Amino acid sequence: MPFLEFYKKGQGSLARILALLSCFALAAWGGYSLWKLLQGSDWANATLVTVPHLGLTIDVAMIVAVVAVAALAFGVAWLMNRPRSVDLLVETEAEMRKVSWPSRQEAWNSSVIVVITVLFLMGLLFFYDVVLNSLLRFLFYRAPVAEAATGALPADAVDLLALGSAWFPGGF
Repeated sequence: MPFLEFYKKGQGSLARILALLSCFALAAWGGYSLWKLLQGSDWANATLVTVPHLGLTIDVAMIVAVVAVAALAFGVAWLMNRPRSVDLLVETEAEMRKVSWPSRQEAWNSSVIVVITVLFLMGLLFFYDVVLNSLLRFLFYRAPVAEAATGALPADAVDLLALGSAWFPGGF
């Protein structure tokens, strides 16, 4: 099959376009990240050309990033035109057309149920955490009566707290 000829032209066009755009967006993001990464090195920061009216400086890092994005775009276009990839995307689009999508109200009701369930479970886990934390502190960090009046903790409890703060710098 020639490179510029489309396999199964007209079939699965929406899935193909969305897959291509997604891959091209990832390639562009990767190229931008590569450009920013290479700007920190001395060899890639050398200015080759400056465009006066745009204020754009073209350096080695930008050329490397553009070549990498172009190579990725070429590879993605080639990969998306292979028979196996095209068949997968055509079948995916056909199956997505068969799906019975919920109405806007059904989707809203389901989302509300999920949010309420998550909030309930979050509160329940918070309650369990507070109760167990209080119980364990009561059992293991009890200060003697004389020290409890001053608020001082025993030496072993202080050591455990220091060890805990070393493990969890933000506190626990």
